[in-house]
Amino acid sequence: MEISTHNSDYASFYVSIIIGSLGLIGNAFVCLVMLRYRSVFNSTTNKLIIHQSVVDFLGSFVFLLHLLLVWSPSSEVPVNTFGSLYCKLWWSMWPPYSTLTVSTYNLVAISIERYFATCQPVKHQTCNMYSNRLVKMVVVAAWMGGWFSQSYLLLIVHNIEGVCKVIWPSHTVQVVVGLFIIHSIVVFIPLGVIIFSYAKIILELRKRSRARAGDNNQDARNMLTRANINVIKTLLVVAIFFVICWTPSAVNNALYNLGLMTNFAVPILDAIVVLNLCINPFIYCFTYERFQKQVKEMLCGGCQRNANRVDTINEATRQQVNARGTVKVSAAVSVIGSTDNPAQP
Repeated sequence: MEISTHNSDYASFYVSIIIGSLGLIGNAFVCLVMLRYRSVFNSTTNKLIIHQSVVDFLGSFVFLLHLLLVWSPSSEVPVNTFGSLYCKLWWSMWPPYSTLTVSTYNLVAISIERYFATCQPVKHQTCNMYSNRLVKMVVVAAWMGGWFSQSYLLLIVHNIEGVCKVIWPSHTVQVVVGLFIIHSIVVFIPLGVIIFSYAKIILELRKRSRARAGDNNQDARNMLTRANINVIKTLLVVAIFFVICWTPSAVNNALYNLGLMTNFAVPILDAIVVLNLCINPFIYCFTYERFQKQVKEMLCGGCQRNANRVDTINEATRQQVNARGTVKVSAAVSVIGSTDNPAQP
């Protein structure tokens, strides 16, 4: 498959490269900071955020790998078992779409965990929800659900005389499965759960804020106000960017399943979906004060320690100089004293 010479194709290719690279760098940095200070980021939410960054890093890597391999010049797909496996396992974009779906499901897990911690704190504690064992089960479920939900691609992609093609059993099956089932479990249901969870959190925090409106505890009222603002911002950013990043590709796939589009995968639309992997570190971590503190500690801690060491050395040097000056003055006084007293031997 030769690279197209159209400028728009070149533009989408390089934009995709930039987005995927940003996803690699950003998520790798988040993993580095949070794993280095794992004792600080030991809560359930932080564990899911670390997993989110790992998934998004892998998603960016798989996306870049698929992009480079698909766009690199290659010969016709061989008409044999290897060619069929290539079409089903790689050309179909099963790995990139699966990792993107895993990322979405992990976002859903984070929103559900925050919902129970805020709106159902007693149940969250008594039922030991999101314990280490349950977190592992959630992570496994996200991976299994992500890959299984996209496994239909293995059934509709075929190697036809050396060309990879998408062939549905019938148009009715394409509309029902591709449009309603797949889009529901990959986009609409996750988005609904995220919006519901954060909406309930906002309502609960506002309810608590009103209940404490008459209290004299100004610090508690300010804490709830900050929590309201933080959750509202998180909800808006997550919901807006999730919709922005997924809507173009979802609309294209919906039109394709309705028979109104000829391509089910458009590079620039896939790049916009991957953009969601790049912004997640900023949404969940770079607005997180504890994370910012540890980043400053990691980046500026060495500089601060060196500065403190220099100050210590300078202070020690000044003390030594003062001590030597004191000794010299004492010696001079002694000499003068002995000169003024002739009786002294």
